[in-house]
Amino acid sequence: MDGIPGVNKAAAATFIAGMGVNLTVFKSAKHLASWAGVNPGNYESAGKKTSKTTQGNKALKTMAVECTRNLKAK
Repeated sequence: MDGIPGVNKAAAATFIAGMGVNLTVFKSAKHLASWAGVNPGNYESAGKKTSKTTQGNKALKTMAVECTRNLKAK
């Protein structure tokens, strides 16, 4: 995980603690994003479309957002 931009040692430890080391339990990256709660959900009612992130693992979601903020700050 050292090669991923924006991910430091604390973030890597959080990701490993939350996801585990065996990532074969996730069918794809989309399934992992959904499980972590960082993919947008889609909802349409009366012709109005809304989108918000799905519920998921709060620690992973928080750390993923923090890593993207660190990446944008550089």
